[in-house]
Amino acid sequence: MTQTKLSSLTVTSKGQVTLSAKARRQLKIDKGDTLIEMLVGKCLVLLPESQVLSATMRKAQAALKAAGVKPEDILEEAKHVRKSKLKERYPGL
Repeated sequence: MTQTKLSSLTVTSKGQVTLSAKARRQLKIDKGDTLIEMLVGKCLVLLPESQVLSATMRKAQAALKAAGVKPEDILEEAKHVRKSKLKERYPGL
């Protein structure tokens, strides 16, 4: 089971907090990285955006593969959608 460690963070007048070096190391959070803020009831959860996006991307890739969709299919469909939107927006072209 994952070990839980509690620590307190102080909010500055600008609404900023400092994460401990240990937490940043363990989660591989570097200067300039983005965190996703999620409110769960009265709790605030911060998630490293890169990890959340990576997990989402893996799920999307698995779903596309299971559906038999190839990258070429997506690119071809994007071309059709783009042409359709252009005709809709600029009917005289």
